[in-house]
Amino acid sequence: MRKSAPIRLTVFPPDTDAAKEALAKGIAQVHADAVIREILALSCPTEQKLALLDAVMDDAKKQGIS
Repeated sequence: MRKSAPIRLTVFPPDTDAAKEALAKGIAQVHADAVIREILALSCPTEQKLALLDAVMDDAKKQGIS
């Protein structure tokens, strides 16, 4: 599989608490979308995919990430 060139991204830190929260939520959403996309791309039965997703969510809850 051919890889594309890395993308350089400059992020300026938010100035307000509301902006920091919005950035954190946006990053969390991108991460969650990537995890779901990777799980869906696995070549295993749907039941295993659901079990893996449940395990990921359970682990996040144990770590206080939700």
